[in-house]
Amino acid sequence: MTFCALSSAKGMDINMNKHELYHNHNYVYLLTSNIINRCGDSLDTILFTWLVYLLTNSAGWSAIIFGINQATSVIIQPFIGPLVENMNKKKVLVLSDIARVLLVLYILYVYTQNMLSPLILVFMTISISLIEAFHMPAGVAVIQHVLPNEHYDKGVSVNVSCTKIAVLVGTGLSGIVISSFGIGISLAIDALIFLISALLIVKIEFSVQEEKKTNRIIGREYLISLRDGFSYVFDHKKLLKLCFLCILINSAVVPFDALLAPIAREMFSGDAKIVSLLSVSVTIGTILGSLTFAKMKEEKKNNTLVTFCGIVLGVYYVFIAFVSKYIANPITQKLLLLIGSIIIGAALGLMITYVQVKFVKEVTKEYIGRVSAIRFSLTYACAPVVSFVISIIYKVTVVDTSSLFVGFGIVIIILFLLANKITFSPLKKGDKSY
Repeated sequence: MTFCALSSAKGMDINMNKHELYHNHNYVYLLTSNIINRCGDSLDTILFTWLVYLLTNSAGWSAIIFGINQATSVIIQPFIGPLVENMNKKKVLVLSDIARVLLVLYILYVYTQNMLSPLILVFMTISISLIEAFHMPAGVAVIQHVLPNEHYDKGVSVNVSCTKIAVLVGTGLSGIVISSFGIGISLAIDALIFLISALLIVKIEFSVQEEKKTNRIIGREYLISLRDGFSYVFDHKKLLKLCFLCILINSAVVPFDALLAPIAREMFSGDAKIVSLLSVSVTIGTILGSLTFAKMKEEKKNNTLVTFCGIVLGVYYVFIAFVSKYIANPITQKLLLLIGSIIIGAALGLMITYVQVKFVKEVTKEYIGRVSAIRFSLTYACAPVVSFVISIIYKVTVVDTSSLFVGFGIVIIILFLLANKITFSPLKKGDKSY
């Protein structure tokens, strides 16, 4: 009888939390803006890919644009953090969206005037990366302003799943929009998307203290703020371990992301349909994983969950190698790939949501902008490094892609087991906590 009463009370509490979350108008505005923003990002990505190819007919230029985009974000992200920390976060988000609108309209203008060139696209790529360097830490910080602590788990997990859905839907619709309306109208739609995102952010109500924040931080004050941000990360062992975990997760998925084409062609003798199957199924799994995290019992959201999901990722690499070598029927292959990719996507969704919730919960508001910028920079810096290592392995070895994925899988399993010992070990006496 007592157990039933407690269960009912728990159920009522969960329902009340959901009710409060979705009736939090500030959170709904932020969530809707993020969803629309991700759709715009997806359309941007496809549009730039087409524009680069139409202008140059060269895969080399595509690689250059991608490299510049990644490098710009990694290099400037930590230095933007201190600036954003002392700015009004709402204004940063609104102005960054408006800046995106103006950039897209500029591209539309030079495109319609037949003045677009690869160098202009390089300039646009750097500009967009710079804007995103401001938008990202401000977006993370805003979550702390619109949600109370007890709603972080639910709010962050819903945000992750919804933005993943937006990327999935946006990527799918982008091709239809471009093919149906052409590049000119597609650019106009892209500009409208970011304008709507800005208008939604305008409706968010902040505290008086946050609204009055100024962006006057120059010279010595900026250097001190930058130093304090790095010191905060390296002085707090739990946060440093969390950054290490982000790097490990991001590095572990690089082989899959970087070798999607070889997986399809060499392992499964397929084409872009296999690439699409893998990408879509992993994204669906990520959405399911992030939603599952919100519904999990609090005691289950622990270190063991991350270790287990990391091991599942390693097993998945071995699994796809096994399917490619020992399952001959193409239909059976695709079915197994679909199931396995959804499972690994769910594991990634759980890990990603765990890290984001942990991060938002444990970093104080005074440092959230600076620290999030540093974390993102460290996380994304590992991708080109791992990609470079993979390219070297391909050049100096003669093993096939299937065998390489078996090796990748074993290494990932070992790394996550080691991470369980290192990253989740108890803090020593004297180590700073939050």
